Amino acid sequence: TFVSLVNVRCLNKYERNIETCLVNFSRTFIKCPNKSCNNIVRITDSSSDFVRCRCGHEFCLSCKEEPHFPALCKSYKLYMTEVYRNGDLISDFNAIIKVEGRNCLSCNKFINKNGGCNHMTCLCGAQFCWTCYGWWSEHTAPDGSFKCPKPAVDMQVETLLKEHNDALKHYYTAILHRRERFYELQNKRMEHAKRLISTIPLDTFNSDTIQKQIDKREQLSKHTQSMAQYVNTLHRICEFVAVSADGYGDSEPQFKNVLPILETLTTNITQVLEGGRGYKAIEQLKDLYDKTQKEIQKLRRAVTMRNLRMKSGYLTS
Repeated sequence: TFVSLVNVRCLNKYERNIETCLVNFSRTFIKCPNKSCNNIVRITDSSSDFVRCRCGHEFCLSCKEEPHFPALCKSYKLYMTEVYRNGDLISDFNAIIKVEGRNCLSCNKFINKNGGCNHMTCLCGAQFCWTCYGWWSEHTAPDGSFKCPKPAVDMQVETLLKEHNDALKHYYTAILHRRERFYELQNKRMEHAKRLISTIPLDTFNSDTIQKQIDKREQLSKHTQSMAQYVNTLHRICEFVAVSADGYGDSEPQFKNVLPILETLTTNITQVLEGGRGYKAIEQLKDLYDKTQKEIQKLRRAVTMRNLRMKSGYLTS
C-alpha cells in the first residue's frame, strides 16, 4: 500500500499534525489531559458534566481538571488551592498531635513552653519551676542563692486532636468526602460488594437450571460492583456540593438542602454493601440508587438556574 512506502517518522509526524489540527480548530475534539495518554477524545454532548477518555481518565470539559459537578471551575480552583495550602490531603485530617508540657500545679491546666526561662506563671497566678516542677517560692536558699530543691522531672505528654474551625464546616465536609474516595477505601467497598454476592445462594443444583442461576449471579455481581463504584461517584458529588454550599462563589440554597439528604443515602448504600444479605439487599440498593438520582436531578436544575443567572448578569462568579 501507499502507507508502506512512507517513512514511519514522517507518517507519525503527519498523524500528530492531524491531531493538532483537530484539537485546535474543532470544538468536537479535545486531547486527554492525562499526561500518560495521547488519546483524542470526541465530544458528543457539550452539556455533559465531564468526559471520560478510553484510558479511564475523567475530566471537566471547561477547566480540564477532575470532574467537580455541581461546583463552578472557579470554585474548584479556590477550594483546591485551600486544600493544598492547609495540607489536608497530606496530613491526617483528624490528626492526633502529641505535645510535651506540664500541668499547672494549682489549676491543672496544660501548658506548652516554647521558650524563655524556667520561671512559669500560669493564667491562674500560680508560679512554678519548669525544670523540677516545684513551687517557685521554694527555689531561694537561706543564703540567697537560687537552686532547684528537687531533681528534674520528665515532661508530660498531652494528646490533642487537630483543631477544626466551625465556620468552615462545609469545607471539612468536602475534605471528608474526598478522603472517602481514596484508593484503599474504594478497594474495601469492592470487597463488600463481593461479600454481598456470596450471601445469595443457588436455589437448586438441578443441571437444567444451574447455568441460568450462575449467569444471574454474575449479573448481580457486576451490579453490586458498579454500586460500589457509584458510592465513589456519590462521595465526589457530595464533596463538590459542599464546596458549592461553602460560599466559594456559587452558593445556592438547593446545594445546602440536598447535601444532607445525599450524604444519608450514600451512607445507607455503604451500609447495605457492608452488612446486607441476599436479594433483599439487592432491592435496597436499587431503591437507594433511584433516590440518589432524584437528588442529583435537583442539583442539575439548580446548576441550570445558576447558569441562566450568570448569563443574565445576576451572578458574577
